[in-house]
Amino acid sequence: MCPAENGGAKKPRVNVTRSLRDVIRDVAWLEKRRRKDSETTERALWELYQIEKALESRRSRTVTGCLPMPRDLPLPTLQDFQIVGAENGPAVVTLDNAKQVTLPRTLAVLAAILASDEGGSPDDLVAWKSFERVGELLKKRLGRSTFNHHALSQLLWRLRESLGNVAADGRRLVQSVPALGVRLRLQRRPGTGGLCAG
Repeated sequence: MCPAENGGAKKPRVNVTRSLRDVIRDVAWLEKRRRKDSETTERALWELYQIEKALESRRSRTVTGCLPMPRDLPLPTLQDFQIVGAENGPAVVTLDNAKQVTLPRTLAVLAAILASDEGGSPDDLVAWKSFERVGELLKKRLGRSTFNHHALSQLLWRLRESLGNVAADGRRLVQSVPALGVRLRLQRRPGTGGLCAG
Protein backbone atom coordinates (compact mmCIF):
# COMPACT_ATOMS: atom_id res chain seq x y z
CA MET A 1 0.00 0.00 0.00
CA CYS A 2 1.25 3.47 -0.87
CA PRO A 3 2.26 5.75 2.01
CA ALA A 4 -0.50 8.24 2.79
CA GLU A 5 -0.46 11.39 4.85
CA ASN A 6 -1.61 11.04 8.42
CA GLY A 7 -4.95 12.62 9.19
CA GLY A 8 -5.12 15.70 11.40
CA ALA A 9 -2.51 18.43 11.60
CA LYS A 10 0.00 18.49 8.77
CA LYS A 11 3.66 18.58 9.73
CA PRO A 12 6.11 20.66 7.71
CA ARG A 13 8.01 18.46 5.26
CA VAL A 14 11.78 18.46 5.28
CA ASN A 15 13.73 17.05 2.37
CA VAL A 16 16.29 15.16 4.45
CA THR A 17 17.91 13.49 1.44
CA ARG A 18 18.46 16.79 -0.36
CA SER A 19 19.81 18.46 2.80
CA LEU A 20 22.15 15.51 3.35
CA ARG A 21 23.42 15.69 -0.23
CA ASP A 22 24.12 19.41 0.25
CA VAL A 23 26.22 18.62 3.33
CA ILE A 24 28.07 15.83 1.47
CA ARG A 25 28.79 18.25 -1.39
CA ASP A 26 30.08 20.88 1.06
CA VAL A 27 32.34 18.40 2.88
CA ALA A 28 33.68 17.11 -0.45
CA TRP A 29 34.43 20.73 -1.43
CA LEU A 30 36.25 21.25 1.87
CA GLU A 31 38.26 18.10 1.25
CA LYS A 32 39.48 19.50 -2.06
CA ARG A 33 40.49 22.80 -0.44
CA ARG A 34 42.19 21.40 2.66
CA ARG A 35 44.44 18.39 2.23
CA LYS A 36 46.13 18.50 5.70
CA ASP A 37 43.35 16.66 7.49
CA SER A 38 42.06 14.57 4.59
CA GLU A 39 41.61 11.38 6.67
CA THR A 40 39.23 13.15 9.05
CA THR A 41 37.33 14.64 6.13
CA GLU A 42 37.14 11.27 4.34
CA ARG A 43 35.86 9.66 7.55
CA ALA A 44 33.17 12.35 7.88
CA LEU A 45 32.21 11.87 4.22
CA TRP A 46 32.00 8.12 4.72
CA GLU A 47 29.65 8.58 7.71
CA LEU A 48 27.46 10.96 5.69
CA TYR A 49 27.32 8.47 2.82
CA GLN A 50 26.28 5.78 5.31
CA ILE A 51 23.41 7.96 6.54
CA GLU A 52 22.37 8.75 2.96
CA LYS A 53 22.48 5.05 2.05
CA ALA A 54 20.29 4.15 5.04
CA LEU A 55 17.77 6.87 4.13
CA GLU A 56 17.61 5.79 0.49
CA SER A 57 17.17 2.16 1.52
CA ARG A 58 14.32 3.07 3.85
CA ARG A 59 12.70 5.24 1.18
CA SER A 60 12.94 2.55 -1.52
CA ARG A 61 11.32 0.00 0.80
CA THR A 62 8.45 2.43 1.41
CA VAL A 63 7.87 3.36 -2.23
CA THR A 64 8.49 -0.01 -3.92
CA GLY A 65 4.85 -1.07 -3.62
CA CYS A 66 3.63 2.13 -5.32
CA LEU A 67 5.82 2.48 -8.40
CA PRO A 68 6.74 -0.05 -11.06
CA MET A 69 10.46 -0.76 -10.91
CA PRO A 70 12.30 -1.06 -14.24
CA ARG A 71 13.87 -4.51 -14.60
CA ASP A 72 16.20 -6.12 -17.06
CA LEU A 73 17.36 -2.81 -18.49
CA PRO A 74 20.57 -3.13 -20.51
CA LEU A 75 23.64 -2.20 -18.50
CA PRO A 76 25.47 0.97 -19.58
CA THR A 77 28.95 0.71 -21.07
CA LEU A 78 31.70 3.31 -21.30
CA GLN A 79 33.67 3.70 -24.49
CA ASP A 80 36.23 6.07 -22.98
CA PHE A 81 37.44 6.69 -19.42
CA GLN A 82 40.15 9.17 -18.44
CA ILE A 83 41.65 10.15 -15.08
CA VAL A 84 43.71 13.29 -14.64
CA GLY A 85 44.91 14.44 -11.25
CA ALA A 86 47.68 15.07 -8.78
CA GLU A 87 49.48 12.06 -7.31
CA ASN A 88 48.28 12.68 -3.75
CA GLY A 89 45.17 14.75 -4.38
CA PRO A 90 41.77 14.61 -6.02
CA ALA A 91 41.42 13.63 -9.68
CA VAL A 92 39.06 14.60 -12.48
CA VAL A 93 37.43 11.63 -14.18
CA THR A 94 35.96 12.06 -17.67
CA LEU A 95 33.34 9.59 -18.92
CA ASP A 96 33.00 9.17 -22.69
CA ASN A 97 34.62 12.57 -23.36
CA ALA A 98 31.52 14.31 -21.97
CA LYS A 99 30.69 13.96 -18.28
CA GLN A 100 33.21 14.91 -15.60
CA VAL A 101 33.39 14.24 -11.88
CA THR A 102 36.06 15.11 -9.31
CA LEU A 103 36.92 12.20 -7.03
CA PRO A 104 38.95 12.18 -3.81
CA ARG A 105 42.23 10.31 -4.09
CA THR A 106 40.98 7.00 -2.65
CA LEU A 107 38.01 6.81 -5.05
CA ALA A 108 40.17 7.90 -7.99
CA VAL A 109 42.64 5.09 -7.27
CA LEU A 110 39.77 2.62 -6.94
CA ALA A 111 38.29 3.78 -10.27
CA ALA A 112 41.67 3.39 -11.98
CA ILE A 113 42.01 -0.15 -10.60
CA LEU A 114 38.52 -1.11 -11.78
CA ALA A 115 39.18 0.35 -15.23
CA SER A 116 42.52 -1.44 -15.67
CA ASP A 117 42.54 -4.42 -17.99
CA GLU A 118 44.73 -7.08 -16.44
CA GLY A 119 44.02 -10.69 -17.31
CA GLY A 120 41.41 -12.26 -19.55
CA SER A 121 37.81 -11.19 -19.97
CA PRO A 122 34.79 -13.27 -21.04
CA ASP A 123 33.41 -10.36 -23.09
CA ASP A 124 34.55 -7.14 -24.75
CA LEU A 125 34.78 -5.24 -21.43
CA VAL A 126 37.80 -4.89 -19.14
CA ALA A 127 38.69 -7.87 -16.98
CA TRP A 128 37.03 -8.71 -13.65
CA LYS A 129 39.08 -8.34 -10.47
CA SER A 130 38.41 -10.30 -7.30
CA PHE A 131 37.64 -8.32 -4.16
CA GLU A 132 40.91 -9.62 -2.70
CA ARG A 133 42.90 -8.38 -5.71
CA VAL A 134 41.27 -4.93 -5.56
CA GLY A 135 42.02 -4.76 -1.82
CA GLU A 136 45.68 -5.68 -2.45
CA LEU A 137 46.06 -3.04 -5.17
CA LEU A 138 44.43 -0.35 -3.01
CA LYS A 139 46.75 -1.20 -0.13
CA LYS A 140 49.80 -1.07 -2.42
CA ARG A 141 48.89 2.19 -4.19
CA LEU A 142 47.60 4.07 -1.14
CA GLY A 143 50.13 2.73 1.34
CA ARG A 144 47.44 2.02 3.93
CA SER A 145 46.34 -0.95 5.98
CA THR A 146 44.45 -3.86 4.44
CA PHE A 147 41.10 -3.12 2.80
CA ASN A 148 38.67 -5.80 3.98
CA HIS A 149 35.50 -6.76 2.12
CA HIS A 150 33.34 -4.36 4.16
CA ALA A 151 35.64 -1.37 3.60
CA LEU A 152 35.84 -2.15 -0.11
CA SER A 153 32.03 -2.42 -0.34
CA GLN A 154 31.72 1.04 1.20
CA LEU A 155 34.23 2.50 -1.28
CA LEU A 156 32.40 0.86 -4.19
CA TRP A 157 29.13 2.36 -2.95
CA ARG A 158 30.72 5.81 -2.72
CA LEU A 159 32.14 5.46 -6.24
CA ARG A 160 28.72 4.42 -7.58
CA GLU A 161 27.12 7.45 -5.92
CA SER A 162 29.76 9.81 -7.37
CA LEU A 163 29.29 8.43 -10.89
CA GLY A 164 25.52 8.50 -10.45
CA ASN A 165 25.70 12.24 -9.75
CA VAL A 166 27.06 12.96 -13.25
CA ALA A 167 25.50 10.27 -15.44
CA ALA A 168 21.91 9.03 -15.45
CA ASP A 169 23.00 5.39 -15.32
CA GLY A 170 26.33 6.08 -13.62
CA ARG A 171 25.73 3.87 -10.59
CA ARG A 172 25.42 0.82 -12.84
CA LEU A 173 28.83 1.42 -14.43
CA VAL A 174 30.48 -0.22 -11.40
CA GLN A 175 29.56 -3.87 -11.81
CA SER A 176 30.00 -6.53 -9.15
CA VAL A 177 29.12 -10.22 -9.30
CA PRO A 178 30.06 -12.41 -6.30
CA ALA A 179 31.43 -15.25 -8.46
CA LEU A 180 33.50 -12.95 -10.71
CA GLY A 181 34.45 -9.92 -8.64
CA VAL A 182 34.13 -6.29 -9.67
CA ARG A 183 34.96 -4.08 -12.64
CA LEU A 184 34.09 -0.85 -14.41
CA ARG A 185 31.88 -1.45 -17.44
CA LEU A 186 34.49 -0.07 -19.81
CA GLN A 187 34.97 -1.20 -23.41
CA ARG A 188 38.22 -3.10 -23.77
CA ARG A 189 40.83 -1.59 -26.07
CA PRO A 190 43.45 -3.98 -27.42
CA GLY A 191 46.96 -2.70 -26.74
CA THR A 192 45.94 0.13 -24.39
CA GLY A 193 45.12 -1.82 -21.24
CA GLY A 194 41.58 -0.48 -21.22
CA LEU A 195 42.44 2.76 -19.42
CA CYS A 196 43.32 6.15 -20.80
CA ALA A 197 44.96 8.29 -18.15
CA GLY A 198 46.30 11.69 -18.86
